[in-house]
Amino acid sequence: MQHKRTTLTVLAAAAVLTTAGAAWYTTLGTPTRTGPPAAAHGVCLPATDTDEDKAGYSHTIAVVTVDRTVEYREEGEAPGGALLSKVTVVEPLKGTPPTTLTIGQSVLRQTDGGYAKTKPAYLPLEPGHRYVVGTVPDPNYDDGWVWFATAADDDLTAATTRWTRAVTHQIAPHPDPACNDVINDGSSPATP
Repeated sequence: MQHKRTTLTVLAAAAVLTTAGAAWYTTLGTPTRTGPPAAAHGVCLPATDTDEDKAGYSHTIAVVTVDRTVEYREEGEAPGGALLSKVTVVEPLKGTPPTTLTIGQSVLRQTDGGYAKTKPAYLPLEPGHRYVVGTVPDPNYDDGWVWFATAADDDLTAATTRWTRAVTHQIAPHPDPACNDVINDGSSPATP
């Protein structure tokens, strides 16, 4: 009898906590606490499998030369942080970026003081090198956040051709098809 009572108590407590958690999450985006939530954040990221996906999400795309590292910021408890870089726009490919930008990107800090990429198409910006970068607005990082960064040192013509084609055939922002719990809102970088 004691075992049955303990099991029922645990199940009841789990149900209360689950209901309270769901109610808290649902009402986060409901300013008046009436009607459906105004915004909700899912755990899935937008689809960025192709160059065309990346071009569709980026507000600006440009060939840039990295002038200098502005700062590195530790952020939260997760490994890595944000690297802010000052860049000069060599050639805009999408949008109308200013001549110089200060942009942030997620990096992993190395023991030798360098930085490592967090995704395959997300090279850490190194001073003196050229890249094609796509950015999205983010006031926490001056002129924006790097959505992608690819090298353009070795063959500038090929890099420019690749990303001009991606901009021409860009795909409108959409959730990753493998994910079914995303609701885009106005604060998402995926929202144009």
